[in-house]
Order: sequence, then structure tokens, then C-alpha cells
Amino acid sequence: MTSFDDVDPDVEAELASAFTDDEFDGDDGDDGADDGSTHTRTREPRRRVPRPDLIGWAKRSGRPTKKSAKKSTKKPTEKSSGKAKTPAATTGKSSGRSSGPAKKKVGGKTRFVISDDDRNASDRGTQAAPIGRSRFRERRIAVRRAAGRRRLRWVVVAGTAVAIALVVLLLLASPILSIRQVDVEGVVYADPERVGEVVASLKGDPILTADLSGAESDLEAIPWIKAARVSMHLPSRVRIQIAERTPMAFFRAVDGFNRVIDIDGRVLDVIEGDPVDYPPIRGTGPNLTPGDLVGQPFLGAVQLLNALPRDLRLRVIAAAASPEGELSLELTDGVTVLFGRPEGFQDKLVGVVNEIKRQGSRSYSVIDVSTGEPSVR
Repeated sequence: MTSFDDVDPDVEAELASAFTDDEFDGDDGDDGADDGSTHTRTREPRRRVPRPDLIGWAKRSGRPTKKSAKKSTKKPTEKSSGKAKTPAATTGKSSGRSSGPAKKKVGGKTRFVISDDDRNASDRGTQAAPIGRSRFRERRIAVRRAAGRRRLRWVVVAGTAVAIALVVLLLLASPILSIRQVDVEGVVYADPERVGEVVASLKGDPILTADLSGAESDLEAIPWIKAARVSMHLPSRVRIQIAERTPMAFFRAVDGFNRVIDIDGRVLDVIEGDPVDYPPIRGTGPNLTPGDLVGQPFLGAVQLLNALPRDLRLRVIAAAASPEGELSLELTDGVTVLFGRPEGFQDKLVGVVNEIKRQGSRSYSVIDVSTGEPSVR
């Protein structure tokens, strides 16, 4: 590092006068010594010697002047925030030339310190490189951490799903939630063996995966059962509710066994004896198995029995179906009602009821409504 004092204007004036005064004073002394005489010397007018261009010399030699030094040492300020710019920012804006010497106060005088090293602006600009690299490294670390957090969230979600699935599987396989009790309601005529088979198929199965709808279908396949509902009650109970079909009559088939049928003509059961809870249909019917549907005239006969008024139904002893397909009813007091073909039961029954009321206590044995017009004989 090399330092020198600021060029003062008074110093410049003294240097300039030294160049002129010393030169002329030396000449006068020499002349006096040579002559050895005293005389009054008339001084010639002093010539004006040009002042040395010290400022220009400083500029040409690369040394800063007073004005340039003051200008270069000003500290830039931020207008918006009032904060000084950082050295890194000032260095980054440097164009390659020196930003000026440092300014110091020594003994009441201002001194400028000029660095002799020949570093260029690109070398000084590298001072900002560590800051930039540090920021880039921090940003890269933040990105990696964010990616790690995202991966962690997905791992947590996947782990939770797997844990839930494992818990469900354990519960399904656990005997804690297996079916240990089956309650059956509404069974009167249905085959107990077939109902027991369905109950046995449910016991021991996991209650959450048991085939309850399949059990309902198996129960409804039993001819006596019209509808079935199977419901589960955690942790280990199943409830079966059954609605049975209502038997309406029975007829004797060719094989000599009786077929019990309902309002739809479905064969509910095949029995050997005569039931006492519902009337018979006289005539020989086909050999059908439980679950089969019977056709006319037996289907018409059971529909006629279902349509009878309550007072008239209490007097019914039996219904009859002729080989020609005509129907008749046998009532108490030896009265027979001829209905003819199994059609128009509503109008025929109205005629029968009116005719019974009109006859009153008179004696009659046959009421014929087969033609639509009631007649008594």
C-alpha cells in the first residue's frame, strides 16, 4: 500500500514560486560576488512561470485527485428503505475500475490510501460468490426437505390404510365376531329339518361376511315360507323372521295322498291324512310335489273359497271340481250351490247371498248361479 498527502493549493503555490524565485536569486548573488561593488540594482519584472499541472500529473499516473477521491468515497444509500447497500452489492455493480481510495483523517489533514494490488473487478466480484452459493445451497436443502415431507405423508397414509386393512382382516377371522346364536321366529308348518339346515350353515361364520341374502333365498325356497328376513345383531347374533303361506284347502291326488294348497294354487305339502283346519276340494287332482302350482279347476276352487263372505264361509263343508271343470259348494243344511265355470265369481256370489236372504227359512236344496241368474230348486 502507498499513501501520500492530499495536494493542497497553498503547497502548489509555494512550489511554483520556488521554481521562479530560486532561479533569479541565484543569478543576482553571483553577479555581486564578481563585481564586488555596491550599487542599487533595478530588479527586472518577474516572469510568470506556468504552474505545474499536478492534478493532470496525478490523473496520468493513475493517482486520485481530491475531487475524485471524495466522489468515490461516498456511501450509496437506499432511497426506499434508508439502509446502506452491502459491500457485496456495490462490488457486484463495479465495472472493472477502482472505486476510489479510502479516506482517512491524520493530523487534521485528509489522506487517501490507494491499494497497489492489481486485482481487477472480476476478482473483486467473486466476493459475492460465497453468498450466492450459500443461498443456493439453502434453497436446495429446503427443496429436499419439502420432498422428504411429502414422501413421509404418503408413507403415513399408506401405512394407515394397511393397518386398517389388517385390523379388518383380523376382526373377520376372529371368533369374537362369529355367529354363535341364531333366533328363528314365525315357523309353524315349515319343515323344521330344512330350516335347521339353513341355521346350521350360518353358525360359526364371521358375522360381517356371512351370506345373509343367500340364507334368505334358501328359506324362501321352502314351499311353506312366503318371505324370510335374516338380520345380524353384533357381535354374534342372527335373527331369522319367517312369514308362512296360508293354506286354503286340500285335494286328493291320483296317488291317494292329499295336496295342501294356498291362494295361489301352490302345493305346500303332501300328507296322508285329511286336515281339519281347512276344507277339502272333492275330485281327483294331479300328482304334484311341494312347490308346484296346480291348475284349473282346483285353482278356481281355492280362489272361490277365498272370496266367500265370512258368514257363508262358515257354512262351507266342501268344494267340488267336476271333470268338466265346473265348481260347486256344499253348505250346511244340505244346500248345494252350483257356480259353473270358474269365472265371474264376484257377481255369482252377490246373487247367492241375495237369494239366501230372499228364501229365508223356506226349504230348498240347490241354488244355481252358473248362468249368472240365480235360481232355486
